[in-house]
Amino acid sequence: MMKRLGSALGMGLAAVALVLPGLGLDGVGAADAPGVQVTTVRYGPFTLPPAGKGGDVDHTNVVLPDAAKPCEDCFITRAEPDLVYDDGTPANLDTGLMLHHALLFNTGVPDTTCGADSFFGRLGERFLASGNERTVKRYPDGYGYHLGRDPVTGVFHIMNHSDVTKTVWFTFKVNWVPASTPGVRAVTPLWLDENNCRDSEYNAPAGPTSQHWTWTSTVSGRIISGGGHVHTGGVRTVLTNLTTGQHICTSWAGYGHKPAYGGEIESMSYCAWDTLGVVHKGDTLDLQTDYNAAEPVPGAMGIMLMALYQTDDLTGSTPAPPDASGAVMPPSAGGSPSRGGASHHGHH
Repeated sequence: MMKRLGSALGMGLAAVALVLPGLGLDGVGAADAPGVQVTTVRYGPFTLPPAGKGGDVDHTNVVLPDAAKPCEDCFITRAEPDLVYDDGTPANLDTGLMLHHALLFNTGVPDTTCGADSFFGRLGERFLASGNERTVKRYPDGYGYHLGRDPVTGVFHIMNHSDVTKTVWFTFKVNWVPASTPGVRAVTPLWLDENNCRDSEYNAPAGPTSQHWTWTSTVSGRIISGGGHVHTGGVRTVLTNLTTGQHICTSWAGYGHKPAYGGEIESMSYCAWDTLGVVHKGDTLDLQTDYNAAEPVPGAMGIMLMALYQTDDLTGSTPAPPDASGAVMPPSAGGSPSRGGASHHGHH
């Protein structure tokens, strides 16, 4: 069953889970750890008409209930998103395709920052997501997201800026271990958003601007990983504990290093450490989103999806170094976009 929100878009959908045998992935939570399995989940096919005939329409969300899962009763330790053609090659702006967003909800768990008082809150816990920058999500060794046996709902928005019909798949390549694996600590996703529990969009004017959204924490623990999402013209997202004054994570946008992205946003840096920051129940977290676009950016986004290990043990860990928390801008970040984010809204 497939449901649509917003404008109509012709797509035929199925969901296929494929288990890949390869191990030895790089990075934190890599597949060379004992017992780690790798599953690639494909969602689609998405068949999009040409631009101007529906392929580039705005605000189109395809909702897929009971979407395929990489595993059940397991801990996810790493997730690598992509948008690909039938043969597995990446689909990106150099061939007219853009992943506006993809988002997975765990229907068996309430969302921590939305609860059940909004449409998105009622869908469940937001635990995996991606924009076109396709940030790899990963946890430090010894942590994972527990995915049980409840259904997962997927929401997808893919745009075709080309003048021909295109068919693509969205994929998540997921590293995971069985829930019976000893010593794995479960994390709680914290979705922080400048327009949280709504459509996640706001209008960013031209020039340097900062947008803020605050949330009073309902949980206590240590934040151990996370990253941000902005549209083209965005500079960074910054998470700070206003109650303690502690910087937690800065996720930096990158431009101009990868030709397939055509000068649009191509990366967001990621924070990961045993303790990026400490949060007590009642603390106020501040999400800051900075843009510096040559033109106004309608429908801009400023999001951070962080992972919290809920615990009363809030002392004794090693502070995160600047390169782990984004306190210094990494080499992959910076650069200037080719234009002010128009590709997110159907102009090409």
